[in-house]
Amino acid sequence: MEVNEQKPIPIDFITAHTKAMNTVARRKPFVELVAKWADRIGNPQLGKWFQNEVGGGQIIDAEHMPKDFMPYYRQPEVAARLIEIVRAVDVKISSGTERWTWAHVMRVMYDEGIIFKITVNRFDSVITSMIPGKGKDNVRHHGDYTIMNKEEGWPLWTKTSYLNPVEAENRTVCNMIAMEFVPVLKRKVTQDY
Repeated sequence: MEVNEQKPIPIDFITAHTKAMNTVARRKPFVELVAKWADRIGNPQLGKWFQNEVGGGQIIDAEHMPKDFMPYYRQPEVAARLIEIVRAVDVKISSGTERWTWAHVMRVMYDEGIIFKITVNRFDSVITSMIPGKGKDNVRHHGDYTIMNKEEGWPLWTKTSYLNPVEAENRTVCNMIAMEFVPVLKRKVTQDY
């Protein structure tokens, strides 16, 4: 066989090779490569199928939002913007530039009426399926989810740190996160930190 002779690599070979890798980090380059190739050949669904096949989770897209989201956030144009925001929040959480946790994000999304009340495990599944390459359990182990047990929403928590420093800090963090979601929120949120 000549070196110049081109033979395409079958997708089932790439799928099997990628599944054999034991971490999300090792699979990620293959997922990205197949997604770019699928877009280039005009078949983006193939990229989504591949991600689902090797990544182990549903990929949420703007056309197929789960019922964990309020109806307004399942509308394709709103959903597309929401997915972008969640991915931007993930960058800030992953980089550690802010003291944000996924527990804070869940509280904001619930209090702002983006999601119905769901379990932490379900929240983990929903978020990881919105972020390509994000592994399961990364979300549910990131933060103190006891803040979901508070009866009043984050806007009603104290701002005064000498009264309750932990609650005041959590309120500030939630306010910062809510500011990220402003483009899709139905109510006005103002910066209060």
